[in-house]
Amino acid sequence: MKFRKLSIENYKSFQFPTEILFPAGEDGRSIFLIGGMNGAGKTSIMESVTYCLYGGKADDIYRNINRREKAKGNANVAFELVMEMDDGSELVVKRSWTAGAVSEPRPRDLTERLVVVRDGKRVSVQNQELWQDFIRAAIPPGITQFFFFDGEKIQEIAADDHSEVRLKTSLEAALGIQYINRLASDILYIKQDERKGYVEISDEDLDFKQSELKREKSKLARKHKEREELKVELDGFKAQLDEAKKRFETAFHVAPESRDALREQEKKRVFAANRLAQVESEVRVLSEKALPFSLAGTLFDGIRRKIEAERESAGGEAIREQAASLAKRIVRVVEEPEPIFTETLSAERMAELERRICRLLKEGDPAAGVEKILDLSDRDAARVLNRMESLENSDVFLIKPLLDEASGLKAQIQQLEGMSQVGVLTPSERDLCDELQGTMESGSTQIGRKTEQLRLLEEDILGLEKRIRDIELEIEKLYEKHHVSKEKADFIEECDAIASVLNQFVVRLRKNKVRLLQEKTFEMYRLLSSRSGLIKDLTIDDKTYEVHITDRNGHEIRKSSMAAGEKEVFAVSLLWGLAQTSELKLPIIIDTPLSRLDSTHRDNIVNNYFPNAGEQVIILSTDTEVDSNYYRSLKPRLSGAASLEYDQRQELTTIRQGYFWEKNHG
Repeated sequence: MKFRKLSIENYKSFQFPTEILFPAGEDGRSIFLIGGMNGAGKTSIMESVTYCLYGGKADDIYRNINRREKAKGNANVAFELVMEMDDGSELVVKRSWTAGAVSEPRPRDLTERLVVVRDGKRVSVQNQELWQDFIRAAIPPGITQFFFFDGEKIQEIAADDHSEVRLKTSLEAALGIQYINRLASDILYIKQDERKGYVEISDEDLDFKQSELKREKSKLARKHKEREELKVELDGFKAQLDEAKKRFETAFHVAPESRDALREQEKKRVFAANRLAQVESEVRVLSEKALPFSLAGTLFDGIRRKIEAERESAGGEAIREQAASLAKRIVRVVEEPEPIFTETLSAERMAELERRICRLLKEGDPAAGVEKILDLSDRDAARVLNRMESLENSDVFLIKPLLDEASGLKAQIQQLEGMSQVGVLTPSERDLCDELQGTMESGSTQIGRKTEQLRLLEEDILGLEKRIRDIELEIEKLYEKHHVSKEKADFIEECDAIASVLNQFVVRLRKNKVRLLQEKTFEMYRLLSSRSGLIKDLTIDDKTYEVHITDRNGHEIRKSSMAAGEKEVFAVSLLWGLAQTSELKLPIIIDTPLSRLDSTHRDNIVNNYFPNAGEQVIILSTDTEVDSNYYRSLKPRLSGAASLEYDQRQELTTIRQGYFWEKNHG
């Protein structure tokens, strides 16, 4: 099967009917390159193919109607895909949504219509459901993910270090094993229904087992429903986390992964601010108690000397005032209690001595004359000296180191506010920051929790499925104890034989296809990997679906230890292997597959994957992925190229022939 033409009308930026032709190469193979900048409509092309083939919900279609046309009341959306089938016939699928004559259409007003034209003959509308089943059979929706994928799909598979469940589901979808299992279940149902119709079941054990089987199937149905609900919740939390990250980056121009560092800086800033407040409080307390007195601290020594000098001066005054009485008492000491000299002084000499001593006392010390400024009493002087001593020994002199500490804290806070984007936010911005961080943390927590719940639920489902199979086998044995007619017995035996053959077929099919899958995946991985010379083998366990890669020394290379680029080329190889294993010859549509790859892996993808991806390959790329160098490498293999040109003012996408820089070429 090959796509020959895709038409898009009134979808996103494709306002007017737009046709994209996919010409075939000379050898029948086709590599068609479509260039477009981000937002030009590359993803819209892939979505258009999916909607055209399988339809979609009215809400999704309505949401993506071109805004200008929607504003005019035009809610008509149309897709058309022309395909060349493997038998050479032409199949045209036209799908449209219209709201009729409604003036202000809403999603509920949209009506979906499918038209299928085969070899120029239109199929009647009454056969719409039949032809939808035909489309799904020709291009099974479950496996289009191996043929239509983008860079995000590659990264999703690359990031899944435990992809066994995904790989099992993907392979069984590619092989159609679910239809075989459904057939086997239907055969068992028919067999049991026939048995009930012709055999009276009265055995208590059989009744018990039937009710037990019913309970277990009911449990399994609830588990399946719970699993779908969990997946919806998980997707919701992932979308919530992505939205919060985008809002955070838009609002603060900071990657949300740095929030821990911002929070740590904010903690330091708050701690410094709290300490600054404490220091300022201590300074205020000290200032209120003793600071006014401490201002005279440098004068304490002078005041102390002045007090002592005035005290001494006051003593000299007292001596001068009492000079006469003191002179008499001193003279008496010469004679009493007994004379000091052998010669007794006469009365005249004693009087002369008394006059001289009195005169000396009255004169005093000429240098001791001090001007009285303080003029304190002894009591007041003692109190002043004691107060000065108390102030010199108090905590008031700790104010200077506290002020120095306060200055350092202010500088630290200013520095932290300069480093931290959060530190300079307004209160409303800080509230938004806290809200988004809380949302991201909550989203991450919920994603981890839901993922673990989903894993446990998968284990429960596997356990219930095994339990149901065991009960069915037990019921089979109980049925065999009942008498049935030879005809019914043969019929039941034939059903068992068919079910057994189907089970054996599934086992062998899975084993053979797993072997083919590992061969095809390894074949492409060796072409794409930058470490291909170091890799010896790649195996996939046909029971557990675990992938093992070994090097030349026989050591296992764990996927979790691979570099990001290696994981992505492994994901591309696995997608190619699954597509090859399905043995369906469908077109390959790849949207922006090179965005996160290094130059070596890009070279390998361009030179080894694109030419071998399939008989028809449609590449949607920006000018930085398939650049001028890669374009020159691909050009000899291209069947054609086109470019999407987006007019931002009109919000309109048009298409022209030729890649980005080939504006003058057809």
